[in-house]
Amino acid sequence: MIEQYITTISLSVIGLVTIGALTLGTAVYRKLKPLYEARFSVEQRNRIGQLAGDAYAWVERNYAGAGAEKFREAVKYLTIKLDQIGVSIKPEEVEAAVQKAWEEFNSNKIKSA
Repeated sequence: MIEQYITTISLSVIGLVTIGALTLGTAVYRKLKPLYEARFSVEQRNRIGQLAGDAYAWVERNYAGAGAEKFREAVKYLTIKLDQIGVSIKPEEVEAAVQKAWEEFNSNKIKSA
């Protein structure tokens, strides 16, 4: 009879400890996830910037003087490279990265407002 009580109490304590551990783990995960994502985002943005520079250099060599076609080809090149390394970003961000690479490369051509 007493063994039944001990078993019930033991299982209850194990259940409470498990619930506490899961709750604590969830709280820690929610606190640390934004920190990890922010760090990854900075590294990812640096990598995207490097690849955008590569895309711009590639189209400068292969599409000299082509204007809008050159921009589309740079976006296409960058999108393919990002897919190859497993980075998924919005098309607007890809275009912005290419535009930024162009502005950095042609900083003397940009007119200040």
